Amino acid sequence: MMTFDEFITFRDLKIKNKDHERVVKAFYVYLSSVTGNPRLLPDEVGRIINIDTSSLAVSTGCFNGIFDDTIPPYDDVDFYIKLSNGICIFVYGRVQSDTLKELNDNEYIVFMLSNDLSGIIERNIDRCTYIH
Repeated sequence: MMTFDEFITFRDLKIKNKDHERVVKAFYVYLSSVTGNPRLLPDEVGRIINIDTSSLAVSTGCFNGIFDDTIPPYDDVDFYIKLSNGICIFVYGRVQSDTLKELNDNEYIVFMLSNDLSGIIERNIDRCTYIH
């Protein structure tokens, strides 16, 4: 497995700020290109947002922005994940100061406020998850 610094170099990734760095550090080990196990990211994301992702694969997993036609609920998403069934997960390293936006049925937001994915997970009815 690559170290964090090797991953940053391999992906030519520019860390935007400390919040982005926290998200990258939490999730980079789950990407199949690093670990060789394509089940790790869908399984971890399913655990976080509380849906069954056992039959799904990752179509897109990107720390560098969004490169399909998807528009994030807030600008400057720290990690974008799209699963093979069209579900989009937008991961932010901080809670947004704007009013919480209405999401489409296939969209989820994760606010990664902890350095640890096994931290306290709070879900709300608006398909938003907070990891403290």
